[in-house]
Amino acid sequence: MSSNLTLTKAVLALVTLYGVYRLGNFLWTKDALNLARKPSPQIRYRQWTKRELSKYTGADKGPILIAVKGKVYDVSLGRGFYGPGCAYNIFAGRDASRLLATQSFDKGMTEAELDAPIDDLQGLTDEDLESLDAYVGLFTVKYQCVGDLVE
Repeated sequence: MSSNLTLTKAVLALVTLYGVYRLGNFLWTKDALNLARKPSPQIRYRQWTKRELSKYTGADKGPILIAVKGKVYDVSLGRGFYGPGCAYNIFAGRDASRLLATQSFDKGMTEAELDAPIDDLQGLTDEDLESLDAYVGLFTVKYQCVGDLVE
């Protein structure tokens, strides 16, 4: 009797875990597979300078762009994260590579940052670079790449 009860609990636990996995997988990919791969209606693939990128912070409900490791992504689908007044808006309209790699938040973009060369990411630890690569993977799956960051 006790072994039947244990078996029943184990089966229920596995079914529950599988359901949670499927739900999480659906929530993670629902926009990524259907929306992120579609060309952005507002943004065409091209080369972007930091100054051009800085205009795309989501202000006035406009597009939101973020550069990571030399690629520029339209993260407008993530407006709830990256839009004005949201937790990660600090990354919008800029090369967020070093900030994402080091999990850092600063006071925002400055003129000096706009005029500086693109960050070569020197001085980042292996752990920082691994973290950054995880973000690149996330952005690649979830958002449309709309270009390359150039000087």
